[in-house]
Amino acid sequence: MPEEKKQSKQPEQNESLERYELVYLISNKFSENELEPITSSVLKLIKDNGGKIIQEENWGKKKLAYPIGQFFYAYYILVEFDLPGAGVEKLNKFLRLSEEIIRYLTVKKRIKTPKEIENEKRIAKKIAEQTEEEKNKKPEKEINKTDSAKKDKRVSMEELDEKLDKILDDTQNLL
Repeated sequence: MPEEKKQSKQPEQNESLERYELVYLISNKFSENELEPITSSVLKLIKDNGGKIIQEENWGKKKLAYPIGQFFYAYYILVEFDLPGAGVEKLNKFLRLSEEIIRYLTVKKRIKTPKEIENEKRIAKKIAEQTEEEKNKKPEKEINKTDSAKKDKRVSMEELDEKLDKILDDTQNLL
């Protein structure tokens, strides 16, 4: 008789962890104090399935772009974590069945290498320098535009005065 293997709740050591990002919305029928048990249950589920929490952010209560059910506002929570694939399925099932969570989105996130991070910083620095140069150049052009606009206004005011004088002369001739 063959032996049956028992499935353990903890993932095997050789199963690779992947980086995920989860954003979920908690309905606004809960107060700020009542959010803690909900968020801790999500975090506990991630840890129980062999995951590791990298970052957690509470973005606070925000107005929704469109109503979800009867809710116009929701609490936005962001969690970044490492988890094996089987754990993600369990997490998605929990989020789908949870009444407190009205929407969620889990995406696989690519882990950046130190070289990529360095390149991004270098590019950001170049962009900042370019925008600084553009800011320095723009005021000169704007000053020239405003001077020409003022001259146009003066000319048009003179023309208006001449037209008004003609109209007044014509009305005096009628009387």
